[in-house]
Amino acid sequence: MLNFEFNGRRMSAFEGDTIASALYASGVRIFSRSFKYHRPRGLLCVSGRCPNCLMSVDGVPNVKACTERVRAGMKVKSQNCWPSLEHDIFSVIDKIGRFLPVGFYYKTFINPPIEWSRVEWIIRRLTGLGDIEEEIASATGKGPKDGRSIHSSSFEHLNLQADVAVIGGGPSGIFAALEAGNAGARVVLVDDQPALGGHLRYSGETLSIDVATGEGAYSGLKSSAVASTLEKAVRDRPNMTVLDNSTAFGIYESNLIGIVRGNSVIRLRAEQLVFATGAHEFPSVFQNNDLPEVFLGRGIQRLVNLYGVIPGKRAVVVSNNDSGLGVARTLMDAGVKLEAYIDSRKAVGAPETLAEIEDAKVQTFLGWAVKEARGSKHVSSVVICEVDNEGELVHGTERVVSCDLVSLSTGFETEAWLLNQTGSRTIYDELLREFIPRELKPTVYVCGDLTGIHDLNIAIMQGKVAGLSAAVNLPAMERSSELKVEYQRKSLETYSRLVSQYEGKYREGMKRTRGPDVLVVEYPGSDKMRKRFVCVCEDVVAKDISLATFEGFDDIETLKRYSTVTMGPCQGKMCSMPSLHLCSRVTGRSIAQTGRTVSRPPYVPVAMGALAGAELHPVKLTGIHYKHIELGARIMDMGEWKRPHVYTSVEEEYKAVRESVGVIDVSTLGRLDVKGRDAGKLLDFVYTHIFSTLKVGKSRYGVICDDAGIVLDDGTVTRLSETHYFITTTTGNVEFVEEWLVWWATALRLDAYITNVTAGLGAVNVAGPKARDLLQKLTTVDLSSGAFPYMSSAEGEVAGVPCILLRIGFVGETGWEIHFPAEFGEYFWDTLLEAGKEFGVKPFGVETQRVLRLEKKHVIVGQDTDALSNPFEADMAWTVKFEKEDFVGKAALVAAEKKEPERMLVGFVMKDSMVAHDGDQVFSQDGSRHVGFVTSSKFSPKVGRCVGMALVTPEHYKEGSLIRVKSDDALNGAEVTLAPFYDPEGKRLRA
Repeated sequence: MLNFEFNGRRMSAFEGDTIASALYASGVRIFSRSFKYHRPRGLLCVSGRCPNCLMSVDGVPNVKACTERVRAGMKVKSQNCWPSLEHDIFSVIDKIGRFLPVGFYYKTFINPPIEWSRVEWIIRRLTGLGDIEEEIASATGKGPKDGRSIHSSSFEHLNLQADVAVIGGGPSGIFAALEAGNAGARVVLVDDQPALGGHLRYSGETLSIDVATGEGAYSGLKSSAVASTLEKAVRDRPNMTVLDNSTAFGIYESNLIGIVRGNSVIRLRAEQLVFATGAHEFPSVFQNNDLPEVFLGRGIQRLVNLYGVIPGKRAVVVSNNDSGLGVARTLMDAGVKLEAYIDSRKAVGAPETLAEIEDAKVQTFLGWAVKEARGSKHVSSVVICEVDNEGELVHGTERVVSCDLVSLSTGFETEAWLLNQTGSRTIYDELLREFIPRELKPTVYVCGDLTGIHDLNIAIMQGKVAGLSAAVNLPAMERSSELKVEYQRKSLETYSRLVSQYEGKYREGMKRTRGPDVLVVEYPGSDKMRKRFVCVCEDVVAKDISLATFEGFDDIETLKRYSTVTMGPCQGKMCSMPSLHLCSRVTGRSIAQTGRTVSRPPYVPVAMGALAGAELHPVKLTGIHYKHIELGARIMDMGEWKRPHVYTSVEEEYKAVRESVGVIDVSTLGRLDVKGRDAGKLLDFVYTHIFSTLKVGKSRYGVICDDAGIVLDDGTVTRLSETHYFITTTTGNVEFVEEWLVWWATALRLDAYITNVTAGLGAVNVAGPKARDLLQKLTTVDLSSGAFPYMSSAEGEVAGVPCILLRIGFVGETGWEIHFPAEFGEYFWDTLLEAGKEFGVKPFGVETQRVLRLEKKHVIVGQDTDALSNPFEADMAWTVKFEKEDFVGKAALVAAEKKEPERMLVGFVMKDSMVAHDGDQVFSQDGSRHVGFVTSSKFSPKVGRCVGMALVTPEHYKEGSLIRVKSDDALNGAEVTLAPFYDPEGKRLRA
């Protein structure tokens, strides 16, 4: 047993139960409140094609409870009701429905304009469906991927290709897939149910299949057993892929099919398309036809035969086709007392079944129809009347039948919405009273109930014809053996001939049993009767359709938009045919002349996240990334890289670096290898500093500027040999710097070769007073201050790993930046932490690093500089060497040096405890003038107050200048300092 929560109550379910089946079995009858009138609504279709069971599940609104499987611990809530589902105070709106006709908001609140603004929020609050909660508990990226539902903010996109795509997994679709597969085609079968078989899974009938179909062996077997056998046959084929729990929501150009399967969005491209999408039932229109316990016939069969739920005690079956007889038999076999069988026809197509019903002492009414369902929150009885030949109810023939369950088998509508999206046409067949396919596009085939014919023998043969036709017409089949193709074509001719014969017999039978059209029952004074719902999604009643048509919206497209019929969650599946019949009747046009609305994707509601474009931004992980996860680091995004933000706390990590030793993963730094006879000459030209005179084994800080003298990037340049330099860049600029160097090396025809080695190297910075002690345990390289001074480099092994060691100090302590082959990353990291235990080593993250570097006033290009900053404004004039003959940006920098800068980068210390934010504005001491903005700001444990850097006007570029920082709408005093906040003389760096 599985336990879940419904409106705060603990409920139980069996494995495989849907929310709806579990609730119904537990006695719940009201599943929702209607869109406009807040009327109680119960289960109707039990197949996900109506709006009656939409609920909020784990915070996700509008989930179809009749198709959503129960998961342990899930929280289910009802929607659009207050204070409770059983007692909704807003149901009072139903009592004033006469004052809320179709389009009332257009008519009532149009003048004066202010009226609409006053009532709009009320209307929107009182009508609608579910609400998106602020936090969706299940949006964790771990939603089910087996197609059961969408419960995640994370979606994956998949691409598939097939020779033949079969949409629909009923008997016709299965045989189409098998036939195409037997012909050698690669087949993908798409079905929105958890198992294949269509209505065979739940009809409960014993099958009668003609030998002529080639499948006579299945005759006499239970439908559910045949469904299981056929499903196994499909899944066992190596050239077939089954996508169950998958809904095809759109057909696009060149046979591209959009499919949603749980949290996966599948783009399926197929050479040939076979549509076996079937047909669905819809309710007829009579008084109170929306009451709870008014079901569609197949909905009852699903409850009984799929979930073992008895839907009621006393039932009335209402029908106008032979499927109603099957529902009656299902109910009797389940032990439900059948109070009456009502059929608008004078004769039925299965008289032997009708005889069984009559033998069970069930009242049968042929040539009758339902006028009204009675009850408030559930059905208590129905009123039935005789029907004349025109489909009108005969006055004075009313009879009342007590019941607690009503089954409607009052018509089918073909699921042709996807087919229409291919550009194929459907026409209305007056005999079948359904829209059936005509004028199919090339590469498109149809079969099964979609053709308007509801006969298993015909469905099997149609499926074989469609599947074989699709396979034979594949371009690849032209290369098959002539003998094989000839055999397939003869089989196709045989099946096609049989289909034609059987369809002819089916139509003859329809003519004999065809009754009057009672889809929308009429009666003298119909407009004064209780509500007759056409659209249960939008609460559109028959009177609304008549009024809208009278007001001039007599075209089906304008009627749709004015009345909102077919625009609800079911997208017309329950109301398309009833609204067409009503519009036809009021306008005097035929159904064919009235036509259908245009079918556009998506065919079913699809989560916006599923339709969103794929995330194409690359994500980069260092070779030590998963070690950071193991240490509990909080990960942050830094450009394309994932980096540790902090492991424990900034205070703890800061203390380790300043007092003992800390390690940080700096593998995200860009690394370039520059070799060649002219390597030094190239770097002299690109950087503002001089590197051709740099000694081997030494490092130097460098800045790159553009032609306008604007700072583009910075980093260190280390000379490894006379013709070999090792360059580091900022994390996000390595590709740009590489291109910049290659450009100038090519333009100047220099013998210099640039290689981006970032991905091949890992890097760790070991910093702190005890950094030397830690590293000396792992290497034979002499790390003493005399042998390895500040801004020096060496190549050697650390922990047995070949490394490049750079003695630099971004965080202001004695430290080494160690670069090594990336494949040694995790080993190297673990070794450092193990060796440093005796010194209290701790890993530190980016946030701590930012505090440490800010105390040293070390600049971050792109944060402390912007698109107008030159080295003089960034307080880096010492990096510019004009004695060079030429370099990029020299002319602009010569001019900049001769004039007063517009702003200067300065440090500041807040006067009080306020911590400024990056981007805060800076004002003069008296607060009258805006003089700049904060580029970096952090609380400094060393200073005990907030410190930062700001770009300000030149008059404040002096020690002790007073400024004010506006933060959180308050002006707070600060004092400018030009020296570093920590170790201004750099003694700790050089120790």
